[in-house]
Amino acid sequence: MKNLLSILLVFMFITLSTSCDDENLTGFSFSHDYSTLTITVDPTTMQGDLELGVLEIESDIQGLVSGQGVGVDNLKSIKVTAVKLEIEDPDPNPYTFDLTTKIKSEISNLAGTSLIEFAGKDPVPTGGLTELDLDVQDVELINYFNQTKFKFNLSGFTTAPIDHSFNVKITLSATFKGEVLK
Repeated sequence: MKNLLSILLVFMFITLSTSCDDENLTGFSFSHDYSTLTITVDPTTMQGDLELGVLEIESDIQGLVSGQGVGVDNLKSIKVTAVKLEIEDPDPNPYTFDLTTKIKSEISNLAGTSLIEFAGKDPVPTGGLTELDLDVQDVELINYFNQTKFKFNLSGFTTAPIDHSFNVKITLSATFKGEVLK
C-alpha cells in the first residue's frame, strides 16, 4: 500500500509540473512570403522528364523570427503553405504551362542527399496558363530552413522540346509556428 501511495504521489507531481510548464508557454504562428526566386529554363531537344532548375537558397530564419520578437530556438514547425509559379517569356511565341503535364517542387540539404517533395501539380491544367499555384503537401521542413543554405529543385514532364530560354518566377510562402515562455 505504501508503494502504491508513493507511485500515486510521484505521478501527481509529474502531472502538476508538466501542466504548470504548459501554462507558461505561449504559442505563436505567422505566415511570410518567404522567398521569390527565378529559374531560367534553357532550350533542350529532349522531352519527357526534365529538371527545370535547381537553386541554392540562403536561409535567414534568425533575421525573420527576430523581427517577430522570438528566436530560432522557439520554432517548432516550418511548412510551405503556397508555391506560385509564373512564366516570364518575352518571346513572340511565349511558352505557357501547356508545355508540361506535371510539375513538382523539392527541397534538399546542400549535398542533395535528403531530397523531399513538398509541392506539385499533376496533371497541370491546360488552357494557356502563365501562372500556376502548386498543390502543397503538409510536410515538416524545419530541418531544411534551419540550415544556412538549402537547395530548391523544380522539375516536370514536358510534352515538347524547348526552343528558347524563358524564366519561371517562383514565390514560396511559409508558416512558422513555435512556443515562447510567458
